[in-house]
Amino acid sequence: MKRLCTRALFALALSSSACLIVSPAFATDAAWARLARGGYTVLIQGADASGTLSPAVDDSLDCSATQTLSDRGRQLAQKLGARIAARGVRIDKVLTSSTCNARETARLSFGSVPTEIFPPLDPVPDDDSAKQSQLEKIRAVITAFKSSGNLVMLSDRANITALTGIAPRPTEAVVVSPGEDGETIHVAGRIIFD
Repeated sequence: MKRLCTRALFALALSSSACLIVSPAFATDAAWARLARGGYTVLIQGADASGTLSPAVDDSLDCSATQTLSDRGRQLAQKLGARIAARGVRIDKVLTSSTCNARETARLSFGSVPTEIFPPLDPVPDDDSAKQSQLEKIRAVITAFKSSGNLVMLSDRANITALTGIAPRPTEAVVVSPGEDGETIHVAGRIIFD
């Protein structure tokens, strides 16, 4: 009897872990399908900058003068753009924070897509009222976006987490749309690129 219980528990644990393995793939496939239809906003954290976030900069500063991304960060940014292109996902516009790592990620991932610096995507300020104002400006752009393509927003983890409740990994995409049933933003899926 003890051996039978042990086998049953092992089978239950194995089936539970199989569900965990399948779930992220399903979430990724569903998110890709939504992006193929268009009309979504893709929130992405700037690629790896060797553990440091480059400071916010004036958009007249040339970020190419300093290396802001690690080798891995550059590879992830290029992989991100290549996978989106390979899936035939149309990106109409890219908004980026003024940090050099976000701008460099945008250049490496979406070089031919119109890109614009959008200051509300900069790192979240400590002041709560300024933070809420910043997040409202981002939500307003997400809500107003209407297109058969998609909008990409490159920001930092704190902004994405404050907007969605998800703490993404570098170059992980969180796919969102305007809120449904009282939500401020609807999380439609996630795409993990590595």
